[in-house]
Amino acid sequence: MAQMTVAVAVGEEEPDHWEHHLADTLKAGRGLCDPALSQLLCEDGPACIREMDSWGIGWARRDGHLSQVHAPGHDRKRCVYVDFLNTGPAVSKTLRARVQRIAEIRRIGDVLVTALAIEDSQCIGAHGIHTSSGDAVAIAAKSTIIATGGLTRLYARSSASVNMGGDGYALALRAGAKLVDMEFVQFFPIGHLAPRLVGMDPIMWDPFRYKLGGRLLNAALTEFLPEEGKYISARDVTTYAILQEVEAGRGSPHGGAWLSFQHCSESELRSAFGPVIDRLAANGIDLTRQSIEVAPIAHYHMGGIRVDAEMRTDVPHLFAAGEAVGGANGANRLSGNAITEAVAFGRRAGTRAAALAAKTAMPSIKRVPSHGSRPALNPAAAIVELQRVMNRDVGPLRTAAGLRRALAHIDSLPREVPAPNAGLDPEWIDFHDLASMRLVAECVTRAALEREESRGAHQREDFPDTDHAWQRHQAILLQGETCKLG
Repeated sequence: MAQMTVAVAVGEEEPDHWEHHLADTLKAGRGLCDPALSQLLCEDGPACIREMDSWGIGWARRDGHLSQVHAPGHDRKRCVYVDFLNTGPAVSKTLRARVQRIAEIRRIGDVLVTALAIEDSQCIGAHGIHTSSGDAVAIAAKSTIIATGGLTRLYARSSASVNMGGDGYALALRAGAKLVDMEFVQFFPIGHLAPRLVGMDPIMWDPFRYKLGGRLLNAALTEFLPEEGKYISARDVTTYAILQEVEAGRGSPHGGAWLSFQHCSESELRSAFGPVIDRLAANGIDLTRQSIEVAPIAHYHMGGIRVDAEMRTDVPHLFAAGEAVGGANGANRLSGNAITEAVAFGRRAGTRAAALAAKTAMPSIKRVPSHGSRPALNPAAAIVELQRVMNRDVGPLRTAAGLRRALAHIDSLPREVPAPNAGLDPEWIDFHDLASMRLVAECVTRAALEREESRGAHQREDFPDTDHAWQRHQAILLQGETCKLG
């Protein structure tokens, strides 16, 4: 899904070192980064990016070296890219091509994983449902990796794909693993708001700002961030600044801010983004004549499954990787760290899981998970309402009253997943998603209610200051059906 850049200290545009990248990552994390995980991300990132370069990903080049840009929160040009709207798809295509060349890797589709298989407190694989037939599927495994991404589908406005409902977090929690830093949901500050945009990513405006210096303006057409045209403020700072303007009655008509490129000529726009300008024109948008409206949109989750530097969870033989992992980015992710985290953590999890599997006997899955009864409820409508509640009460600006109101709604939702009917059962898939989303939403909300301060992506209007006493992680464990914080 990521269209833009990858933060990595390859030092091809200007001198750099992974320790400088680490310093920026820790600074952005507002004192809550797990140092070991942050170091792994920054130290292993360059080798991963160069390995993918050898696989033909096509990183952009200038004068024979990798092109790099200066993204918000970095102290220098550090972020590589394929092109400014295709980096994530190019990464995915390259990795899929490598997988397809390895005959020993078996890929399966149309299976929805419903639970991890646990025997004697150890993960021995997973249970699932074949969505087309409704048949139960058991997958025995010597080691298992959760690499399911984040939870931004919990929100009505989200930049992520529709499968980002926090399934991996729910699987890990129910299996006995701990989650950490669940209150820290990153909102991308300039997600597209208006006019209507079809067939383009709502977070596409960042590269325009990198290259052309788009101006963020309030209703009075006044810039409100003290950036002097450099646009280097971290995402949490920009998000909060936009919402403050809206709360003060200085927002744009649809409840955001204006983003203007009217100081740029059409030739400048085309030189920077070529055919993208034609795609905007097809949407009725001429950046030389009009500003567009932007507003924060749920984009990434800093929290997740607690792991050590080997990507091991609290459950033996269970690993995690990528955005499913919590702790590396602290209270706010540095721009460009998402793909770096995915490849660095993915490689570490893969090698460690493979080494463990090599000395482990193949287990046998005996137990079958039980199911509840099907409630008289429209699960699709319930998901939409949950997303609305999360956006309103557990979004970028939070209060105790709003968080308690959200918890009351979350507690009213069903906790169990009913048994699927034979054959394709789309309603059952919605019930499954709703149960996982309900559990993960409760974790986010309870952690946010407990943290009585403002730090990074977690902003409490009733506790606006950062409190040194809260420079600590909150872990969550599931005891029965109760989420326990510690």
